[in-house]
Amino acid sequence: MKTKLLSGFLTKRLSFAIAVLSLIGVNAQITTFPWTETFEDSSPTRASWTQIYEVNNMSWTFASTASTGSSGVTAYDGTKFANYPGTSHNFDKTKLVSPVLNLSAVTNPTVSFYYINPYWNPDQNWLRVFFRTSATSAWVQLAEFHSNITAWTSSGAIGIPSNTYQIAIECETDYGYSTLVDAVVVSGANLSVNDVKKTVKSSISYYPNPAENVLNYKSSEKVNQITVYNSVGQKIQHHKTDSNQGRLDVSALPSGTYIVTGETKLGIETFKMIKK
Repeated sequence: MKTKLLSGFLTKRLSFAIAVLSLIGVNAQITTFPWTETFEDSSPTRASWTQIYEVNNMSWTFASTASTGSSGVTAYDGTKFANYPGTSHNFDKTKLVSPVLNLSAVTNPTVSFYYINPYWNPDQNWLRVFFRTSATSAWVQLAEFHSNITAWTSSGAIGIPSNTYQIAIECETDYGYSTLVDAVVVSGANLSVNDVKKTVKSSISYYPNPAENVLNYKSSEKVNQITVYNSVGQKIQHHKTDSNQGRLDVSALPSGTYIVTGETKLGIETFKMIKK
């Protein structure tokens, strides 16, 4: 009798401990950067990634082989990667959402990763990157990849705001071969005075803010394109600029707050614009 009671007590304690450890993993907050996620079974943060099913219910998996296509491809780092199956023609769309990020001690944070996104004649999946600033705020798109990539390719450093709460990697399938993602890195730096001067010199400046009819931009680097998103993350303006300075007509925009992203060879920078 005592043996059974002791066994039952230990079983309950073990279950409780496992539950606590699971909660710690699921609610982990990333505070040390650079932070790298390679989606290995041994990763201490992989369990903290969650999924948001925007259209249908296709799930990202953590695999060592692609569900479709990419025969013979191995992980970029380690043995596993994030795999979006792409096994339907229903425009499935799912976000793979990072753990909570605490970037308060980081300057100029960026996110980068390696990806494969093969074309399956005549179909090509979309791969997009988003951020949000709280658990309830709208997602804002930072970048989109929609071309035939058959070997591991870097996304490049994508700038994210210092108040980013989470990032999300989203795939929308059009029956292309499986889309793969690996070696996600969120990084930043504590800059010296000289570095700050250098960064300010090469960053894009916008004025005036608030803006009424025109938003001017200026940069020491050529600005390739500028995109404007509304407060719920919808793309409402896109400008191919290819110049160091210019002006955007924002007169038709309703009053409110907008996210402006500008792309140079240094990466993508984000700016919050207030429209009068």
